[in-house]
Amino acid sequence: MSQPDLAIPGPRTKAAIALAERRRAQTSLRKGVPMPAVQIAPPAPRFSLRPTELPIGVVAEQLGLTLRAIRHYEEMGLIACGRGAKNVRTLGVAARARLSAIADLRALGLPISEIADLLGEDGACPERLKARLRAQLEALDARRTAIAGYLISLSQREREGPAQRAGG
Repeated sequence: MSQPDLAIPGPRTKAAIALAERRRAQTSLRKGVPMPAVQIAPPAPRFSLRPTELPIGVVAEQLGLTLRAIRHYEEMGLIACGRGAKNVRTLGVAARARLSAIADLRALGLPISEIADLLGEDGACPERLKARLRAQLEALDARRTAIAGYLISLSQREREGPAQRAGG
């Protein structure tokens, strides 16, 4: 089904086509000539994303990241973005999985420069990353033990009372 030639300049939007049809109908009615019915086909999409790709804004919302952070990770070479209409960045399944891993590691307190060194090319969890996370867990356990010890000492001081500490 083809669009009728409406002999009007400008874009062929639904609104422009409807306006041209109304003008033609008014002119035809004045002359006493009935206007043939015109069916308007929906415009063909200018672009289409692959079903596995999502725009950067959707991914940012899903992962709780900013657009700037995702662009920064792309600039660093941590992820590869595709391009959609109007040059909008799009992310496929593999890029989203890698970005999710990066977001998780950032939430665990690893700096992005270290993540870039530790994360494998395919997004798998290499032994160096596992070793680094184990070391971080040991450091957190040591810190937790120190905090718990300090809380115990504070509780003991409270039980001693202010008079014993001052006279002590």
